[in-house]
Amino acid sequence: MPCTTCTGHHPIPLQRFPAGDVRASLKAAHAASEERTRTDQPVHVHYDALHDTFVVLRTTTPKEGTR
Repeated sequence: MPCTTCTGHHPIPLQRFPAGDVRASLKAAHAASEERTRTDQPVHVHYDALHDTFVVLRTTTPKEGTR
C-alpha cells in the first residue's frame, strides 16, 4: 500500500533503527518528532520490511508532473 505522504514527493531517509531493537519504533517516533520541530517539511516513520528497520523520512518538493 503506497504511503499518501510520500506519493508524489521525494522521500529523504534521515535515520534508520534496526527492528531487532525492541524500542526501535519508539526511537524512530521520537527522532521524527524532533525533526518536525526543525523543519516545515512533513516527517514520518516507515517500516522497511526489506531491511527490517524503522526509517525516519522527510518529504520535500513534489515530483515533476504530480501537481
